[in-house]
Amino acid sequence: MKRNLLFLERVLLGDGTEPFHGVYALKINGVIDHAELVGALARLQEKYVMLRTAIGIDTLGRPYFHTPPTPPAIPLRIVERTGDEDWNRETVHELGTSFDITKGPLFRITWIRSAEVSDLIMAFHHCMCDGGSGVALLSDLLALLDDPQAEIGKAPAFQSIRDLVPAEILDNGRNRFKAKFSAALVNLGLSLGSLFISTKKKPAPRSADYLVNWKLGVEQSKALFSHCKQEGVTVNTAIGLALMEAFKAVNGAGAHGKATCPVDIRRYMPEVKRNMLFSYGLALNISLQQSIGAGFWEKAKLLQAHVSKQMAKLNPYEFTMIMEASHGSVHKLRRFLTYAKVGNDFMFSNMGKLDIPVQYRNVTVETIYSPTVIGPFANPNTIITTTFNGQMDFSFVSNQEFLPRDTAMQIREKAMEILFETVAIPHSMRL
Repeated sequence: MKRNLLFLERVLLGDGTEPFHGVYALKINGVIDHAELVGALARLQEKYVMLRTAIGIDTLGRPYFHTPPTPPAIPLRIVERTGDEDWNRETVHELGTSFDITKGPLFRITWIRSAEVSDLIMAFHHCMCDGGSGVALLSDLLALLDDPQAEIGKAPAFQSIRDLVPAEILDNGRNRFKAKFSAALVNLGLSLGSLFISTKKKPAPRSADYLVNWKLGVEQSKALFSHCKQEGVTVNTAIGLALMEAFKAVNGAGAHGKATCPVDIRRYMPEVKRNMLFSYGLALNISLQQSIGAGFWEKAKLLQAHVSKQMAKLNPYEFTMIMEASHGSVHKLRRFLTYAKVGNDFMFSNMGKLDIPVQYRNVTVETIYSPTVIGPFANPNTIITTTFNGQMDFSFVSNQEFLPRDTAMQIREKAMEILFETVAIPHSMRL
């Protein structure tokens, strides 16, 4: 395999030295066999060509994925388990530890082991893989640990933009002109914006990154789902609003009242298959100005109306064509994202229910922690939630120098207080 990185893959890669990773962590009850785990990783590499790739730079300075003649095996690091919080420490370690992109692979596993309980930490470079792709990898890994001979098939991989955008759209003259014109406007905006950006202040050290994780009980989760359905508001919108209000309540004038919400591109672009490793999605922007009302759920309904309008306008093909016409702006965009003044409070993603079994023949998946992702950009605040075995799980990553951990904890408590103020569950079960 050999292909150039797409524009947004290049944005996520940067110069390859700064870590920009996604990490999944899960807790398993039962015995994991070392040889079977190594074999499972080899089977994953057989299925997914992207797990055998490294990144090179061509004569024009443009990065490309390629498969080395003898791809290295997926690294497996083993840590002896001492307690239930080891996974948090090792997750933060994986978020801040760079891959050797020139050799590959851009994927690795940490096994926190003990005789009867293990934690698995799965890390991948974001330029290769997103959270949705991570679910497919996790599902296959567990299937192979359950049965080393399990049939997991071969995963598709795309070779160019032509595999993603239908020819009738990609080759349409009007569409191509619009993409180039939009890309020129992006470049102009970034060029003008860079005049007001100072690079003197260095990004916060990655050693100051942290992870705050919490769960809702089964009854809490069920009550929230039911109440959102009753109000005609998605869980994503309700949580996003509660988080924005919590940032405002805790940070006061320092809050922006805005957030970015990634949208899984697979919902809009059927060419990106569920088991295809893909790195980026679409995005929505939400703000408190879109939700002015008397009570929380009234505001949530107004915000939902804005969100629905934005989602109806999402066009993955046009978006991809504009991005692919913008390669000349990649370094300007990286500079803007890294050094420009922060304009929103956080990124929030609700990935929904994880379609992964709890019980296998030899092991039980006690919990899957929501994935985490953090990069070198100006605003590291990222909150991701998933639902597994009936429980919503939240991961909140940031950097101590940008947002003190104590402040993040206050925001967490305030957001849950706001969210559950009118949801009918026993008071004793609230966070």
